[in-house]
Amino acid sequence: MLDNIKWLISPELNQECEENEIVVSTRIRVARNIEGIPFEIKMKNQDAEKLVQVVKSAIEMNFKGKYLDLQKMKPLEKESLFESHLISPAIIKKEQPTAAFINEKGNITVMVNEEDHLRIQGLSCGLNLTNIASAVYEFEEILGQELGYAYNEHYGFITSCPTNLGTGLRASVLFHLPGLVYTNEIDKILKSTLNLGMTVRGLYGEGTEIKGNLFQISNQHTLGFKEDELIEKINKFARMLIDLEKKARDAIIERARYELEDKIYRSIAILRAARLINSDEVLNLLSAVRLGIGLGIIKGIEVNILNEIMLITRPGNIQLYYGEILEEQERDLKRADYIRNRLAKIETT
Repeated sequence: MLDNIKWLISPELNQECEENEIVVSTRIRVARNIEGIPFEIKMKNQDAEKLVQVVKSAIEMNFKGKYLDLQKMKPLEKESLFESHLISPAIIKKEQPTAAFINEKGNITVMVNEEDHLRIQGLSCGLNLTNIASAVYEFEEILGQELGYAYNEHYGFITSCPTNLGTGLRASVLFHLPGLVYTNEIDKILKSTLNLGMTVRGLYGEGTEIKGNLFQISNQHTLGFKEDELIEKINKFARMLIDLEKKARDAIIERARYELEDKIYRSIAILRAARLINSDEVLNLLSAVRLGIGLGIIKGIEVNILNEIMLITRPGNIQLYYGEILEEQERDLKRADYIRNRLAKIETT
């Protein structure tokens, strides 16, 4: 069981990565179903039990990592996995047997019996779509040799939802875009994503709010496209967005440098001194500090420290970190305490 949140901070997610101040993380996810096992709409409890056991056997035979029976986990533990981008809200709500697997490196995860039998995803810091896609497809191929995926020559991989037919691929990039927000250009940019066949969501994907200037952008369609075409399309858009964000930041520096510096320095001062702080406030303050690092205004703090703080200070994770069930004010107290301690030994200029 997850008796300590620290193991979720994968070294793979904290290394130096390309454009890691503007691109927080990259995710590749593929949906797969196993031939001969009923899909979600017709699945009975015994089918779900069979699915979980078959997948568990195949994974443990081929990979090292943690295989988690979600039915046996506490609500707080499942909330923590969700906050760490390892499982979805949909799988938490399911009453049938479900499971999750996290590989030894922490960069590949599998949800078993979500909307599809398997949701295999890879996570990486920075803009790293091609490399993490290769890792996902290597994992997916090995598992497919053991299990046998539902496939049609005309439609490709068969999925529960028609929007996932074909490759079953979702490529997502989590952007930090304060420059475009401050210059009021973000709405125009986001509208263009829809015209390009992409969708925009918040930090935790579908149905979540935009907070901390964090925007998750992913492809909407999979049918009729090859995997490398979809990845290249997202990659090109990501580079365009990075360029626009950098230009917006330059414009802010030129027009309102002192106001921006004031906001950045006030934000780090609050993080270093606060006694009570809620999770949404943390996201907004980290956003300003992250911008300060990107512009060279703040020196001495690495971006991966901010990623770690953002992860651990979420409502479920902060409780798991301290090993206690906490009321809201207690969480705010512990969250502030954790941040102060984490930043105490870091000198900034």
